[in-house]
Amino acid sequence: MATKHTVTDSKGQVHTRTSQGRVYSHAVVTHFKAQPADGNWRERPAYTHCEWRSRLDLAEQCANGARNSSTVDSVEIIPAVRS
Repeated sequence: MATKHTVTDSKGQVHTRTSQGRVYSHAVVTHFKAQPADGNWRERPAYTHCEWRSRLDLAEQCANGARNSSTVDSVEIIPAVRS
C-alpha cells in the first residue's frame, strides 16, 4: 500500500511524495537564490528543492549541510503529513 506525504513550505508551494516502503516524518525544503550568468553557465532563476527524511535528526543534518552553501537563501524543516 502506498503512503502519500505532503508538506507546504513558507512560500505556499506544496511538495508531495508517495512511497511504498518508507514512512517519512520530515521534509527539508531548501530555497536557492537566483544565480547571475557567468562565463560558463547561463543565468539560473531561484528554485526550491525538497528532500525527505524519516527522522528529525537526519533532517537536521541535511539542513545544516545546506545552510553552509552561499547559494542557499533559506532552509526549512517541515513535519510531513501522511494521508
